[in-house]
Amino acid sequence: MSVKTRAVCERALAAVPYASSAEVFEAVWGSSSSRLTPRQAHAMAGELAFWADGEIADWILDANGPLHDVRPFNLFDLRVMMFVGESRSWAEAVRQRCYKLSEEIEAGVLPFDRPGPFIDEVLIGMALRAVQILREEDPSRPDDVMPREGLSDAENDVYVIGDDDWGMVFDEFDEQCRWGDWDMPIAIGHSLLPAFLAANHPFRWFDAIEPFGLSEA
Repeated sequence: MSVKTRAVCERALAAVPYASSAEVFEAVWGSSSSRLTPRQAHAMAGELAFWADGEIADWILDANGPLHDVRPFNLFDLRVMMFVGESRSWAEAVRQRCYKLSEEIEAGVLPFDRPGPFIDEVLIGMALRAVQILREEDPSRPDDVMPREGLSDAENDVYVIGDDDWGMVFDEFDEQCRWGDWDMPIAIGHSLLPAFLAANHPFRWFDAIEPFGLSEA
């Protein structure tokens, strides 16, 4: 068995237990979380783990094709990837953050809950958008996690989000993010992206530093 084939098999075997962890997300994210539903959290953690175990790892082992065509890098504005090029070390750094974020979501933690690098908030936004697209394209996509409908509690002026309340989730994320520019690298065609990249090279996005943005340009 080749090194590449063995590595792919090892990743597949390591991912098997993840499919049986639906009850963990139901317990951690509960029935009244205002940030994510258990199903949304499960899907996002799975997507991040899939990126790390699948396409990123495969590209690092055998860079067959441009990095900007590999998920999740294809979700970036192409101008981001022009700064990155075909850097295996940068791709590996993203892969490690995907692992970290997937584990944290399973534990009920989001990047806004602790100090961390800029890339974490970007990847969370990318995972959320990727999962939203998948769910909208295939509503019948199998998922062992119990579904949740939005629930309005008029008496207490509270609305508990449901599985389809993507807009509310994005708004909540935007409110909680430590970096005001977290979505700029994935807002395709943003007019201020060149100035942002000139001040904040993608190689800096893994540094645990105080939030930065265009104000530093």
